[in-house]
Amino acid sequence: MFRVQPYMTLLQIIELNPQSEEVFRQYEEELGSCLLCHNLFDSLENIAQMYRLDIEQIFCRIQALNQPTKG
Repeated sequence: MFRVQPYMTLLQIIELNPQSEEVFRQYEEELGSCLLCHNLFDSLENIAQMYRLDIEQIFCRIQALNQPTKG
């Protein structure tokens, strides 16, 4: 199972889990800044510090993408 690590760059995360782009696009809307344009090579930890984001919340959002939906 894919597990996000704080030291991983956005590019690494998206390469390993293309669905995670959706999570980063949601943050872009909230921040009013294109993370994938300006921070693609920054670590998730650095981005969380830079934009004062809750890194645990980011982990949870990405992990939620990997959970099977009940239906």
